[in-house]
Amino acid sequence: MTSHPWTFFLLLFKWKGSIWKAVYMETIIFLIFYGIISVIYKTALGESSQRTFEAVVRYFDKRLSYIPLEFVLGFFVTTVVNRWTKLYQTIGFIDNVGLMANCYIRGATEKARIYRRNIMRYCELVQVLVFRDMSMRTRRRFPTMETIVAAGFMNKHELELYNSYDTKYNSKLGTKYWIPANWALCMTNKARKDGYIESDYFKAQMEAEIRTWRTNIEWVCNYDWVPLPLMYPQLVCLAVNLYFLVSIVARQLVVEKHKIVDEVDVYFPVMTFLQFIFYMGWLKVIDVMLNPFGEDDDDFETNALIDRNITMGLMIADNPMTTPDLRKDPFYDEVDVPLLYSEESSHVPNHHYHGSASEVRLEHRGSGPVTMMPHSQSAANLKRIMSFKSSEDDEEKTNPFSMSHDDARMRNWREVSLDSSFLSDLNENKEWKLPTSQQKF
Repeated sequence: MTSHPWTFFLLLFKWKGSIWKAVYMETIIFLIFYGIISVIYKTALGESSQRTFEAVVRYFDKRLSYIPLEFVLGFFVTTVVNRWTKLYQTIGFIDNVGLMANCYIRGATEKARIYRRNIMRYCELVQVLVFRDMSMRTRRRFPTMETIVAAGFMNKHELELYNSYDTKYNSKLGTKYWIPANWALCMTNKARKDGYIESDYFKAQMEAEIRTWRTNIEWVCNYDWVPLPLMYPQLVCLAVNLYFLVSIVARQLVVEKHKIVDEVDVYFPVMTFLQFIFYMGWLKVIDVMLNPFGEDDDDFETNALIDRNITMGLMIADNPMTTPDLRKDPFYDEVDVPLLYSEESSHVPNHHYHGSASEVRLEHRGSGPVTMMPHSQSAANLKRIMSFKSSEDDEEKTNPFSMSHDDARMRNWREVSLDSSFLSDLNENKEWKLPTSQQKF
């Protein structure tokens, strides 16, 4: 709830879903091979072999940057996070379907309640069938279609009807996820014919909500059906693993002419170890988010979502349109609404919204009112100037900018001022001249 200096340090000691749990095995293997090569170099190799090994170390170390690790990992993480976000947004919460069913399928009779409950159950059945083919958690919960019947999401006669749609094309066209959605739409049509839905508009609104629900589940199904191209994760995985495979040699401590090249002889590769944690951890983040319907610690809890949706949906369906009585609210007679807080929270200051320029006070020349006028280069001014030019012959030696407010041509105008620079530009016209001083009319 509040950020403290020690907040992130406390997170480092978490194990479930942590980076330590994800990379500990790879880190141990990397350090073991690094140590074996280091011991062989310092103790088992002769002087000529050591010189050869040192040349190999320098060669790999200078060319290790040829692997564009940051670019490959960063771009792939962005793609995977966007994919994960879309899956989360379309995973499916059934509340809107339940609220629409409760609002439009009215009545407290048993048949109205059955209509609402069946629509909710059929919509949730779509999600169960899709999750069962995507998530191992849901697959273990419902290993067969009979287990779905036993759990109450289908009746026996509904399963028989569901199986009756089998054709020779089913093996090619995939699972019949559309059938429960079709049942829900048909129930809406029957409820309209029986008079439980008052108008065709309400029926259309109910059907639109069911279609939106089915479309969201279809998005989830499509993302599972069409994964990222195989070469993409292969490339990223290959880049990271080859980088650290080369690093086992490239980051070895080299001794030249009995002097250590580095300043300190460290037996543990501290900086290489940290780099391994960061880059390999980045790869593990991709690995976890690439399929959020798996069984990792932070994957989507599909079974919990199914339980929540069926419970919440049926609860909404069983609660007909019972609203509170129309009465005055507690602030009805209050001029200044009393905004109450608990004693503890009443001392915490609130920072209400203010526009970034709302407190700016502009200084004006003089103490008079602000004069509002069209822009000096606006089309309206230009038209007015042309009208003055056309009437120059009738009004001899009359200043066109000194007319009174009673003039019929000026009744709809506020006080207008012409910019002197604009007038100077107009005076370049040899056919007619205008006074260049600023005048008001």
